[in-house]
Amino acid sequence: MSQQDIQAFYADHPHLRAITADLNDSQPHPYLLKGMIGSARSLLITKLFENTDIPLLIIMEDKEQAAYYLNDLERLINDKDVLFYPGSYRRPYQIEETDNANVLLRAEVLNRINSRKKPSVILTYPEALSEKVITKKELNKSILELKVGQEIDSEFINEALFEYHFERVDFVTEPGEFSFVAVLSMCSHSAMIIRSG
Repeated sequence: MSQQDIQAFYADHPHLRAITADLNDSQPHPYLLKGMIGSARSLLITKLFENTDIPLLIIMEDKEQAAYYLNDLERLINDKDVLFYPGSYRRPYQIEETDNANVLLRAEVLNRINSRKKPSVILTYPEALSEKVITKKELNKSILELKVGQEIDSEFINEALFEYHFERVDFVTEPGEFSFVAVLSMCSHSAMIIRSG
């Protein structure tokens, strides 16, 4: 049996049609998917994504399970429509040890939701959802927007980035770092928005 045959089987399944109708309703209900083995859950989520016009939030038991299904769904749907919403800490609830790469992933997911672009599948787990998120109003207060051709004092940029807890380095290798050379280069070619995290 080919992948297309299996997907066709799921497309015609009465449970899938019932869930799809409910999700397309104005007041959809949450669902708990149990008793599915292997990639059956991924195939069901894929068909739900194809048949609905809303974002799907999939909450897995833990980070490892979410990462497993992320890989599965990226192959079945595509990597642009499947997003991962991780926790921002290296160890749960240790606020002094944030993982900047995960902070960036969280920001991308929130930006996608806020922009109301094409719906997506968002995979996460309880610890990631339990973290507080900055409000849109507070975020807007923390944005420094620079435009092409705008003259600005380099010390002002330094102070603003330090205030936003960026680290000055010679070469930028991860989120949360800045290099003055990189800042000047970005300002000369395009508009730049610096967001604090």
